[in-house]
Amino acid sequence: MADLIRKYGIEISDHGVRFAPDVGVTVTAFATPREIEGLQRAGYRVVPHEDVDEVGKARQREVGRGNRYTGSSQPPSPPSVKGSPTYLNIDEVESALAVAAAPPYANMATLITLPNPTHEGRTCHALKIAGQSGANRVGVYFLGGVHAREWGSPDILINFIEQIEQAYVNGTALTFGDKTFSAADIKTVVDTLDILIFPQANPDGRYYSMNVYGNWRKNRRPAPACSPECLGVDLNRNYDFLWDFHKHYSPSASVWASTDPCDYYYVGESSFSEPETQNARWIVEQFANTRFFIDVHSDGEQILYRWSDDSDQSVDPNMNFMNAVYDDDRGVDDSRYKEYIPADDLAISLSLAAVLRDAIKAVRGTDYTVAQGYNLYASSGTSEDYFYSRHLADASQPKIITFTLEWGKSYHPLYSEMRHIIEEATAGLLAFCLEIANLPQAHSTA
Repeated sequence: MADLIRKYGIEISDHGVRFAPDVGVTVTAFATPREIEGLQRAGYRVVPHEDVDEVGKARQREVGRGNRYTGSSQPPSPPSVKGSPTYLNIDEVESALAVAAAPPYANMATLITLPNPTHEGRTCHALKIAGQSGANRVGVYFLGGVHAREWGSPDILINFIEQIEQAYVNGTALTFGDKTFSAADIKTVVDTLDILIFPQANPDGRYYSMNVYGNWRKNRRPAPACSPECLGVDLNRNYDFLWDFHKHYSPSASVWASTDPCDYYYVGESSFSEPETQNARWIVEQFANTRFFIDVHSDGEQILYRWSDDSDQSVDPNMNFMNAVYDDDRGVDDSRYKEYIPADDLAISLSLAAVLRDAIKAVRGTDYTVAQGYNLYASSGTSEDYFYSRHLADASQPKIITFTLEWGKSYHPLYSEMRHIIEEATAGLLAFCLEIANLPQAHSTA
């Protein structure tokens, strides 16, 4: 697999890696016809799946036109994701947040303006949902829309907002397939937690993907002078966790990161060089009660817990990402290095991941895999590892238990399928919140 990345320059789909004893490693990848021919000559078995350019163009016809949220948002038929025939465009996501903070939801929702405009001058917003206020409230943070081509993540989070707000205000239950949350469940979640939702972190890239090139992944940072045709940074390689991967990983590690501006996994000029990652970090800095975090991505139907740099271990706390002694060993699947995670943190991670998985499965039987983020390859500079690592790197920072939700089987499926995925993910996120709201120890997580 390392040769696919290094020698052939093939883009492998995030978490599109599978291993079976009878066939070995299989990967989902993106390759041009010429690259496919080269792989076949080298002895790789290649099974063409679809033309991503053609699929992207077809899916662009399923993006909403205009803005359904700028008309009347009052009953009897307020706009919503539920029942929508198209993906929300970038303006609709922002308008949906404004509607979600207006009456009749103004007493439970607050619109948050993020401080850093994107490279194309767009201002992003987040939303805080909280039915009450006071000390010792636990914050749960959902982030979405990081990778441009993963169109459905903002739709999932806007639907989550709309469903929970409507149920709370009306005092009604929510049902998704065979999964039901009572009105009392909804009230418990909203009255107990501070829920922070930043649904569209990368509007510049999402706009470009929805209107120009469907497979675009990065933001739209202007290209450097040395590579004028190479725009953008992979935002989920731009956080300050082992960002300088050449320094911190074994030379033989297969790290999905790059210092080449033309690469889809380009890490940027420095950690937190991008306004989008600065905005995501700003939320946890402003809301210091944040204790749980999910970054919503696609694809792979997986729920990933920490870490992403190497296999986990809970025995030797000195074997950790801050220890430079292991910089030549990290990221290789052997016994020389494994990343330390306290056993209690691993246990709560597995428990909450199971709750999320079971709620998703209850909707229509889709069985997501719970796995460690390090799954046959290493990553650096991800949001999930950074937010969890903060309390280890700086004891004054609170602990945040973090996850990645990788929904679906493709980046922008037909919207008829996306509607089902939205229902599944909404049920999962709500069950995740309810479990946290009912955890006695959640209020004292350090």
